[in-house]
Amino acid sequence: MRTPLLMVVNPSVPARTVPEFIAYAKDNPRKLSMASGGTGTQGHVAGELFKMLTGAGMLVPYRGGVPAVADLLSGQVQIMFAVMPEAIEYVRVGKLRPLAVTSATRFPALLDVP
Repeated sequence: MRTPLLMVVNPSVPARTVPEFIAYAKDNPRKLSMASGGTGTQGHVAGELFKMLTGAGMLVPYRGGVPAVADLLSGQVQIMFAVMPEAIEYVRVGKLRPLAVTSATRFPALLDVP
């Protein structure tokens, strides 16, 4: 089974694209925290890979999907590579900003997200 992840940020983060986010993360080293469903989950591994490939200085904690989304919505953390069901409704109502999907093609429900 293949499930793309959705790279989402809290609306307080000024970045609107992945390159803008990378620049913002590099300009604010270790001031950004990334949520995930927990150590070794798909979102955690995606975040670690993103850090490794981009040099973005993010802290990567986390203790579970539900607390991760709650902390992202409240602004306690700034970014998450979320599975679609965790984030898509928050994106639709504007509580989270999508920057990208982790698939080779656009996700049918979010055609405007690269």
